[in-house]
Amino acid sequence: MRTLVNRVSAMGTATIVVMGLSLAAIVEQALLPTGQSAHQRQAAAAPGPSKSRAKKPRPSRSVKRVSPTTLLSRQVKKAATAQRGAVAKREYGVGTVATPVVHVSRIARSWAFGTEAIPTPSGSSAAPESSLFLARASGTQWTVALAGTPKFADLIPKAPESVVHKDERDALKRFRTSGKAPLETGLMLPWKIGQSWSAVATESGTWGFDGGDGRVLAAGDGLLYRVCSASPNRGMVLLVHPSGLATEYYQMDDITQVADGEAVKRGDYLGRTSDDQSCGGGHAASKMVRFSLRDAEGPISLDQVDVGGWTLHSTADEMFADRGGLRISPGNPLLNFGTAPAPTPSPTPSKSPSKTKSPKAPATGPANDPKAST
Repeated sequence: MRTLVNRVSAMGTATIVVMGLSLAAIVEQALLPTGQSAHQRQAAAAPGPSKSRAKKPRPSRSVKRVSPTTLLSRQVKKAATAQRGAVAKREYGVGTVATPVVHVSRIARSWAFGTEAIPTPSGSSAAPESSLFLARASGTQWTVALAGTPKFADLIPKAPESVVHKDERDALKRFRTSGKAPLETGLMLPWKIGQSWSAVATESGTWGFDGGDGRVLAAGDGLLYRVCSASPNRGMVLLVHPSGLATEYYQMDDITQVADGEAVKRGDYLGRTSDDQSCGGGHAASKMVRFSLRDAEGPISLDQVDVGGWTLHSTADEMFADRGGLRISPGNPLLNFGTAPAPTPSPTPSKSPSKTKSPKAPATGPANDPKAST
């Protein structure tokens, strides 16, 4: 009997133990993540040779590489603003200027050549402030030299022919600061010889012309460069002449397809008169070509300069063309004589008691008829 009681007691104890363990397992499953025991969680948390707690390195951000042309453009804009910004502010009558427009004509390894122009404010009739530039790279940095500076003159003979053509070197060496134009420029007016166009009053330093077939022609032999616009049919045309002077032709469309730096002859087609001021000014009040003379540093006054067989006079007070005593004011037709010099007016003979014959009357004609003066 006692043996039976002991067996029953042992079985009860075992049952209680089993039930206790079962309850503990249920509680553990409720408190811990599904499928993990306390031992498993502890083992998983413990560092081991096969698992490392070190954070994975973040992927490095890729650095965008800037092209040499973009870096060059930035340097040219910076140099142009620093060296020509003050002049542009004065010419435009503004306190700040827009970012220069850069046109890279040629680039080869560490050398580049092109043009830059500071756009005029909207509605302004001022001619854009512009220049040629030559640049040389050292690493990722460009040294930029604008025309008219000693650095530009220093780099011209060193540049490779792929950037500065052989025929350009002499002309660009002479294209420097002269300060004043010679009285005899050897240039014609920018349209067909024998045609008459009307002179249009513009701001001081430039002349406007319109008429005939509207075809604007080169005033002399020179090297052609486009300024301001990347469009082949817009922009300003600069001709650098063998004398070292240059002429500018602004407010044109349908511009010639001659490549930058190529030679043109006097009378070659450049473009057509337009109201398009493509260097920032918008549209002008009337169609014309704006013609100016300049050196490497900037515009040169057209006052008392011979162009097209006329002596031009351009001051703050008046603007007219003179040829042998014939005076033409803006709004009146101006005949293009090419490069023919104006006739010298005959001096008025003084009376002499020793002479009995009357002096011979001067020949009549447009150049000698005082009634023809306007």
